[in-house]
Amino acid sequence: MTESAIDDGAEGFPLPGELPPRRRIFTNRNLRMESIAAIGFDMDHTLAVYNVENFSRLCFDMALERLVRDRDYPPSILDVPWLPDASIRGLVVDKKLGNLLKIDGHGHITRARHGSQFLDRDQRRGSYPRGRTRIGTPRYRVFDTLFDLPEGSLYTTLVDQVARGELSLRVSFRRLYDDIRDTVDTLHADGTLKARITADLGSYFVHDPDLVPTLERFRAAGKRLFLLTNSEVEYTGAVMQHLVGGAPGSWEGLFDLIVCAAGKPAFFLERGPGRAVEPGLYPLLPSLERNAYVGGDCFFLEGLLEASGDGILYFGDHTYGDILRSKKSVGWRTAMIVPEIETEVAKLTPLRSAWQELNELEEHLEDLVTARDLARDQLRDPARADDAALAEALARLERRLGEALGRRARLQRLLRAAFNPHWESLFREGRAASRFGRQVMEFACIYTSRVSNFLGYPADKFFSRPLEVLPHERWALPET
Repeated sequence: MTESAIDDGAEGFPLPGELPPRRRIFTNRNLRMESIAAIGFDMDHTLAVYNVENFSRLCFDMALERLVRDRDYPPSILDVPWLPDASIRGLVVDKKLGNLLKIDGHGHITRARHGSQFLDRDQRRGSYPRGRTRIGTPRYRVFDTLFDLPEGSLYTTLVDQVARGELSLRVSFRRLYDDIRDTVDTLHADGTLKARITADLGSYFVHDPDLVPTLERFRAAGKRLFLLTNSEVEYTGAVMQHLVGGAPGSWEGLFDLIVCAAGKPAFFLERGPGRAVEPGLYPLLPSLERNAYVGGDCFFLEGLLEASGDGILYFGDHTYGDILRSKKSVGWRTAMIVPEIETEVAKLTPLRSAWQELNELEEHLEDLVTARDLARDQLRDPARADDAALAEALARLERRLGEALGRRARLQRLLRAAFNPHWESLFREGRAASRFGRQVMEFACIYTSRVSNFLGYPADKFFSRPLEVLPHERWALPET
């Protein structure tokens, strides 16, 4: 084959390294797709990409109405503002004090917000004196999924109204959050929220034209595909029909096995077989191939798939319910879907040089501080107290340090402006990973923004993790 033929054949099919960064797949642990026999998918926020703002606003408004109607909250709360930026995934609710918390990957609380006001360092240390916080208690709740964002916005808004004296409630901050949580749960459980969504699917889901070709690529490579969702049969059928199109119910032909109302994360514990969906009962999931079930457990599913453990790759968006439990309980390989990557990477890409400069500047600052402190120590020595040359060197170091600190502050402001105005990056907190970012690194073998990003990679791709560099090894690496 000639060089020109190779060039012609590659035209329009970029190499993975040439894909837009927001559509790439990122690797935490080596994954050989050739060894994967079955690939599973969650539906909500995984195969089904929600219009998060429209969904969150709907849930916010419906929850307010229910709080007034069913829980005797004052009608005045119906006028509280919708704050789409009030919360992000990975935040933690402190129900006792009414705060939203951002925690770094080491468990330290780095930001605390009460209504619209952030606690300063002294206030934060007064409220959380231990530094590290055990959040696995009833006092705290973590926002693990995009479904949690309306609760964060509603809680922030109502706490702020109370703090400003604009709203008087007869309940504690703990009871307020529990009422919001129970109300949102009821909206999901009684079908009223889903009924509003299915009545206008186009407003609540983002169409991805590459989704079906991606699933077909996996099937052509000999992979057995399954859908594993907590959503009920009717809702699953309606959403998947909208996403895939075609004749009613034809979408189920994309999957070898479908499990609805799975009850994750308990699905990954031993509970027994699922119940087969009666063929023809549901028009949008007819189960004519008798491949659809309700409930069950992972062992029942593995038996039907004739695959188990690390021969299964599962895609999901829920840190705990999808990724952690499937990985730790049954040893499945994991692919985490993080839609927020697309927004964060798109905003960071034009600022790449500023990001690199800030990283280099941080190392330079460390050297300057060390040199300054050494000079100060030497000047404290009585034998060198009158050393004019040393004093001048210290003065130069102080000036350079001041200039570097000023430059760092400007770069930090520039980068912060690219993210959430209150919480900044989903994945980072200062120079450290956020708690959410750390969980993505620890629990997901690979992660990406959407399932269809796999269309830009070969079906038998070997995903290789990047070189892990220890601090002392950086000096031996060539500069990039």
